[in-house]
Amino acid sequence: MELGRALADRKVIDRTAVARHAMKAAVFSRRGLPDTRIDRLRESLLSAAADQDQGEIAAVAREVGPTIAASAHPAARWIIERHHRAGDVCVVVSASPQELVEVIGAALGADRAIGTRTEVVDGRFTGRLDGPFCHGAGKLERLEAEMGPLDLSEASAYADSGSDLPLLRACGHPVAVNPDRRLREAATEAGWPVLCF
Repeated sequence: MELGRALADRKVIDRTAVARHAMKAAVFSRRGLPDTRIDRLRESLLSAAADQDQGEIAAVAREVGPTIAASAHPAARWIIERHHRAGDVCVVVSASPQELVEVIGAALGADRAIGTRTEVVDGRFTGRLDGPFCHGAGKLERLEAEMGPLDLSEASAYADSGSDLPLLRACGHPVAVNPDRRLREAATEAGWPVLCF
């Protein structure tokens, strides 16, 4: 929600809308949301972005992205560095806007960053998606759209939410990190490693 607060501070978007979305995001991060609520949240966020200047939002994302990345647990950077030493390509995949994910991914040292793309016409967001929503099974679709067909049988994947189960199940080495209840149960049942930090 750092991006939303920064946009509200600059009066790009309405502060009340940011507060409403922050409450929904807090509920989502604590216990997840059913698909119907995710759909409503996505549509609400897209509506808030409609007719906004993409360059202005990207500039704010470049400003706040390093701060968000700095708040990541040091273990996140350690994991990326460990994979780099092993010769792996590291990709951050998030439901957040592509403009923000790119900045955070770069600050964390990832090779690629994939987020949700929003349609832009004449430099302004239309309020519609440009491709699949990068959430749930949509993360796999976005990954393939950006990187082409992939064999993930030897890939490692780290996630904290039950909504990430499609991605985790597609990878040969899934790891639950600070998992929500749904993911913890699935990881325990499948025998996946669970990291808590």
